[in-house]
Amino acid sequence: MLSFSRLLTLGIAVLCTSSATCTPMTTEMVYGFENIKPSPDLRWVPCFDQFTCANLEVPLDYANTSLGTTSVAFIKLAGTNATESSESILLNPGGPGGSGVQLLLTYSNLTDQLFGTQYNYVGFDPRGVNNSGLVLDCFSGNTAARAEFNRLHRVGTTNVSSESLVNQYYSAQLYGEWCNNAVKNDNPFGYYVTTPAVAHDMLAFVEAEVKALGKPAKEAKLWYYGISYGTVLGATFASLFPDRIGRMVLDGVEDSKEYYTNNWRVDLTQDDEALGEFSTFCFQAGAANCSFWGPSAENVAARFDKIISDLNHAPVPLSGLGDEHRDVPSLVTYTDIKAFLIAAIYDPLSSYPMLADLLHQLEHRNYSSLAGYFHSYDIKEDSSNIIKCVDSYQRNELITFDDWSDYVAYATNASRYIGDIYPQYAETILCRGFKPDVPDSLLFQGSLPASASNTSFPIVFASNTVDPVTALISAFDMSKYFPGSVVIQQEAVGHSVSGQGGSPCYWGYIQAYFAGTVPPANITCPRYLVPFLDASPQIGVAIARR
Repeated sequence: MLSFSRLLTLGIAVLCTSSATCTPMTTEMVYGFENIKPSPDLRWVPCFDQFTCANLEVPLDYANTSLGTTSVAFIKLAGTNATESSESILLNPGGPGGSGVQLLLTYSNLTDQLFGTQYNYVGFDPRGVNNSGLVLDCFSGNTAARAEFNRLHRVGTTNVSSESLVNQYYSAQLYGEWCNNAVKNDNPFGYYVTTPAVAHDMLAFVEAEVKALGKPAKEAKLWYYGISYGTVLGATFASLFPDRIGRMVLDGVEDSKEYYTNNWRVDLTQDDEALGEFSTFCFQAGAANCSFWGPSAENVAARFDKIISDLNHAPVPLSGLGDEHRDVPSLVTYTDIKAFLIAAIYDPLSSYPMLADLLHQLEHRNYSSLAGYFHSYDIKEDSSNIIKCVDSYQRNELITFDDWSDYVAYATNASRYIGDIYPQYAETILCRGFKPDVPDSLLFQGSLPASASNTSFPIVFASNTVDPVTALISAFDMSKYFPGSVVIQQEAVGHSVSGQGGSPCYWGYIQAYFAGTVPPANITCPRYLVPFLDASPQIGVAIARR
């Protein structure tokens, strides 16, 4: 039996994998999904040198197929020892708005190492994202309008007594109005990109796979590894289709109730702990490995806090004169360093050394590398906001100014390092202006959090012991709603186990799980990679920022 990798070397696209039902067709290599005609069955074509790609045609609304269709982009990589009938592990990097296509293109060299050589690995772009259909530009190409909205709304850190609290609340309405207008004038189905719709698309994919093998669709099971928002997507799928779980690992677990009510709070519970670990890691690494080193962890922390406090009391003006890299005036602010901190906690293996370098520069009065950092996170595309806002439309708990004020008060009290920048970073307030006209069939109608009394195979929830983006407690809380599921912990700091590389212990359990052995409950794998001492595996940079 030929492996997929061998078929690819022969330049063959497999339209289906049962010799009794189809014939392979030779085709040219493609390097873009715009060159692949959508089809309701999986028509794989060679793409990007070592992959196969397909555009799966799916209904806009599975409950009303007369509305028409859209397309979902899939990319497949055959494991070294995979065959035509090998299981496909579907990957989602998070977001919402993260590209599974880009994930697989970037990290194809790691799949065999992490999961095993006997599988096919499939990344996909959910509807509304990247290469798939229904991508919407809320500002319809009007870059001046987008820039002006960012100027009005992206005003930085906030608390209950600041003017920014008011500005952020009222300017958020503008964003929803522009998105609503874009749907009305540019794409009437631009809001048909909800998480339940994507879950149905995933089911359509696995059913198309088994039908291509000559098997009945009802036998199709999903094999899935989802990260961050991908855990909401996975939990939603499991709630809607509990009898269709082949294998499911949910890594870096988001509380689905908080997601669907647009009221993200538990995520803040480990932020200060994560940044406290920065000082410990730096001190323990020594002066040769941490540029901000001090004679004790307490010394590192105190100097760290002083830099933040100094910027809070006095921003630093930079004229730009004589600076070959920045020839415009700028003001380095407290908001800039807070934005850097929220980025750093995602991936301490790669970001904590960069944070140390930055703090070393700031301590020596060199502020240029921090100039304008906050605005590097201005809203440049809209898929993430559209998906989360339509998903939460019927249950949004962040509508009134009192809702917003209460949320900001909670955030600032929950984390002294991240709390006052988090509301602007999460941008949940943007949802207050959305008025999506979508059928109930596209919205999650079940109880919250998403749950299932019995899944066809137990789910694995995975978390680092300190996850400052999706807190460890969420893994245990979500596991309670899926009887038979287990939680695996990895001793590490950062967002998602895969994002920080995991360990041989962790990936050993994951490989055994995909092979059919459910891990024992409440396993904790010992620390394997340490910031400042070990290089980042660079998986973390692919995890989509929420």
